[in-house]
Amino acid sequence: MLFYISKSILFVEKLINKLSRIFGGPVLAQLEALLYRKPKDLLAHPPIFFLGAPRSGTTLAMQVITDVFDVGYLSNFHGKYFGAPALAEMVFHPIHDRPRSSYHSVHGRTDRPYDPSECGQWWYRFFRRQPRYVDLGGVSNRNMECFRGSVASLIRAFGKPVLFKNPHAALRIQPITKYIPESLFIIMVRDELDNAHSLLEVRKRVYDDYEKWWSMEPPAVTELEKLPAHQQVVEQIRHIYSTIDKDLAISGVDPKCCFRLSYEELCVNPEKEMNRLDEFFQANRCKVARRFAPPEPFRRREKVRIDPELFESLKNYVRKS
Repeated sequence: MLFYISKSILFVEKLINKLSRIFGGPVLAQLEALLYRKPKDLLAHPPIFFLGAPRSGTTLAMQVITDVFDVGYLSNFHGKYFGAPALAEMVFHPIHDRPRSSYHSVHGRTDRPYDPSECGQWWYRFFRRQPRYVDLGGVSNRNMECFRGSVASLIRAFGKPVLFKNPHAALRIQPITKYIPESLFIIMVRDELDNAHSLLEVRKRVYDDYEKWWSMEPPAVTELEKLPAHQQVVEQIRHIYSTIDKDLAISGVDPKCCFRLSYEELCVNPEKEMNRLDEFFQANRCKVARRFAPPEPFRRREKVRIDPELFESLKNYVRKS
């Protein structure tokens, strides 16, 4: 019996893979649409979106939260079927009984099939690629109804709250809150100097160039690109958080629906921060079971890993501005 079940699952996976290669996301999206008939109905569980600047610690936080709490999320396996990740969840359950996280990532990317994924291809089914910032004028009602429907189908497939970790959600708050008013938000923050230091480090590692822009582009990106590198990264961070605050206010999001999580506090005391998050979930009627105990504290970087003169310029700019 187990042999035939395994063969059937393998056949389904090969079929979905073939459809993905031949038709891409659209045909799978047609299949996904069959999973939700009334996307405007109240969602059974709230979706939870990460907000924050790049290199603010969202990947580590995502790994800790998905270890500690039994939430659904898009994994690298789901990302292969970005046209219908809910269908992949219903058939394969790729994150069921997963082990603890390795807490390893490279620029926000993970490698194991059950590890959390930003799943950019799924997001681009509904949101434009450029410009990165999207307000209500930058979306169509049809695409946003499909977005809500896809989120609804994921929640139905998981049968629990679903956590989404893609940094560009911070630049799409207005459409998210209008079309999914049940949403909750985790706002990730990090010491500004450390955050900017990390951004410069990644620029050098990826492009071998401190001046070249990397990752999220707030609305003022054209003007920010004219600044020196050390000022660019600081203002990139500041503009992203000012955009988050502005769009949450414009959307009328209740502050009780937002949880502010500090990278430094998470590293020092994961248990305390996860207990705080548990209280946030309960206050918002978000029933989430526990999986594992929180991990031990994490060591934070202390060594300067960029050009020393550039770091001094960065430090002075943060302190004076």
